[in-house]
Amino acid sequence: MKDKVLTFSEDDIFSDKEFKLVVALVKRGFETDVIEAARSVGTRGAILMQAKGVSKIQQKFLGFSVNPENTVVMIVVKDELVVPTMKAIYSVVDFKSEARGLVFALPISLVAGIDETFDRVPIV
Repeated sequence: MKDKVLTFSEDDIFSDKEFKLVVALVKRGFETDVIEAARSVGTRGAILMQAKGVSKIQQKFLGFSVNPENTVVMIVVKDELVVPTMKAIYSVVDFKSEARGLVFALPISLVAGIDETFDRVPIV
């Protein structure tokens, strides 16, 4: 059987739309709150990663050092939804809440793997 080689031009693979990566860091157990808040303004999908924080400030419980376990929620967002998404997320998991949330956005130069359905706002 002959190997089939697919060839693509950059125009076929990379989206020319403007996107940012919204990243939320929250205490484990609050990731659903982040996803629901983001969906409320029209974003879709998320990537969750478990993380362990490192800080100069040591938290202690009964004399033992405690390293809080966190979840990193990453969402690719169209440019016009970045601020509403960040506001929605931070309103439910701000740093002063039990979730101890932190939200920031990073620019994305190129995106591959997003098709035309990404532009459709889902029915929530």
